[in-house]
Amino acid sequence: MSPSSRNALAGASVVAILAAAVIRLWVASMTFATDTEEWALTVLAARDIRAGHWIATLPGGLRAGPLESVVLTVIGLPFSESSVLAVWPILATASVATVVWALARTRLAGPWPLVAAALAVIHPASATLSAARPSAGETVTVVIGLAMLVLVERPSAQPPWWALGLLLGLGWWQSDRIVLFAIPVCVALIASGRLPSGGSALKLGAWTAAGASPWLIRALVGEGGGGLPSPPEEWGAALRSQWPDLWGRLIGASSPVDATPLIPLGVTIALIISAAMVLAASLVLARRPRARFATLFLLPVTAIAALVSDLDPLLTTALLAAPSALLIVVAVSVLPDQHRASAAIVVLAVCALTTSLTARTLADAPVDRDDPSALAETLESAGVTAAYSDDSTALFLELSRPGIASSTAVYPDDRRDAVAREARRAAHVFWIPGDPERAAAMRDRLNAIAGPVEEFTVGAYLAVVPIVNVPPESVGP
Repeated sequence: MSPSSRNALAGASVVAILAAAVIRLWVASMTFATDTEEWALTVLAARDIRAGHWIATLPGGLRAGPLESVVLTVIGLPFSESSVLAVWPILATASVATVVWALARTRLAGPWPLVAAALAVIHPASATLSAARPSAGETVTVVIGLAMLVLVERPSAQPPWWALGLLLGLGWWQSDRIVLFAIPVCVALIASGRLPSGGSALKLGAWTAAGASPWLIRALVGEGGGGLPSPPEEWGAALRSQWPDLWGRLIGASSPVDATPLIPLGVTIALIISAAMVLAASLVLARRPRARFATLFLLPVTAIAALVSDLDPLLTTALLAAPSALLIVVAVSVLPDQHRASAAIVVLAVCALTTSLTARTLADAPVDRDDPSALAETLESAGVTAAYSDDSTALFLELSRPGIASSTAVYPDDRRDAVAREARRAAHVFWIPGDPERAAAMRDRLNAIAGPVEEFTVGAYLAVVPIVNVPPESVGP
């Protein structure tokens, strides 16, 4: 490859990385459609840590550790929470790009590690939604898993067992999805004959236990668990419904939110492109052993996991970003040398275009609830310091106004529940379009128990404030 082609390819890769950061900033600035319960729980956990509360997992009973919340807390010490959240898309993009660059450098030379890093953050389009906001540790899980692979991809060197164990332990604390990365790690170690033994095995186990100690402690007291596969009888339904949606999202032919086709025959085109890419990469891998990344095993492992478990489609595409990037780079190398740089630049441009167009669809994406921030302002002005809700509304009220403690039926949290029950003025909040008859019935029941009640109707929300604090269990189903 000529120096001019090398420079052009490196420049295009840098532009693609910057474009990925800009697209993520754009997605993060969109309406309430991008606000998820996982994002709310992650931010609330960061507030808890900042306030001095120890938490081993995210509030609400999720199988997710608080590492992303810890990152928000540490970075946010000299800054405001809003400032950290505003730059999160840049931090997420830089983190993933850096670790993929380091991963690619273990086997590739020249500008190709930078190309792989660019592809991993600009594609697939659905991954932009996962990285645009902190979301129950999805980005942290990906970074930890890829960092483990960085340590083992170089076939000639013994990995630092303490670092590999620590990353595995931290990854398990954060999410059981780290197992998906542990499988390619084992493949790399077995293929190169570097399985730990004796002192190395003890060191690996000890550091793994140290990293996972918060989860282990919770498990010992009966509070761990989660992440069990689906029963085999459900696999057929998953194969028919989830896999086509997954490939459509992966190529950018389907909407990240609901897998709605964005182009005619989008899933069919996605499968054809995927098959061609796998075929080209297979030809290269058969001839060039040095390009045989163990990371590529993430593709079948994650695809099978999406079939047999409840793996979220958005997280699935985020997990597939790095191995897909490596697969594309390997596939491009089957071309004649004089055409590789131009082909890679075209691929980067197409990925940037499809990702930006897909992100544009999120602005008009349907929202399954309304933004309750106006209601939060009204309740705070009325002296309400706690909110109960059957759904996640109370979480977003606390997110908007930290002075309102939340207590929800869908995301139980003992500490928040206790604070809410000690409040002098507590509101029962209902999203009227969800179940208007239940909202009216609960209002009448609260009025009978502790009336007269105050009512606040703001947008699509009804808030009922009794004269005394009435916990949900006292109201009845």
